[in-house]
Amino acid sequence: TKMKRAKNVLSLDYQYDSHSRSGTESHQHQAFSGDKNLMDDVDLVEKLQLRADIVAALSRNLDPREAQLMRLRYGLKDGKTRTIEECAKTLGISKARVQQLAVGCLKKLREADDAKSLQEYLLSVA
Repeated sequence: TKMKRAKNVLSLDYQYDSHSRSGTESHQHQAFSGDKNLMDDVDLVEKLQLRADIVAALSRNLDPREAQLMRLRYGLKDGKTRTIEECAKTLGISKARVQQLAVGCLKKLREADDAKSLQEYLLSVA
């Protein structure tokens, strides 16, 4: 799995010890630390990929109305999260029904076949 392979990969920001006659010294290696713009770009790409993976998981595991609710509620389409009331108005259903659907959607996503791979992905980029 991804997690087993990831254990063998060195971080781009890792600390190593060097041994010499004068003793042991610790050094910090930071491959990209000098280029803040590059790190910002990497973070943006990771966030966009995560969003795309989550939206794909919604499409695979939920019906279209449920997927729309999750995109609205958690801001997966436009970055703006919405309240239960806002979702109810947009979908034309009651707040109670939105709450019921949201709970059901989260349960479906937790029990989905690909839930474990998405969890591993979240752990690897977090």
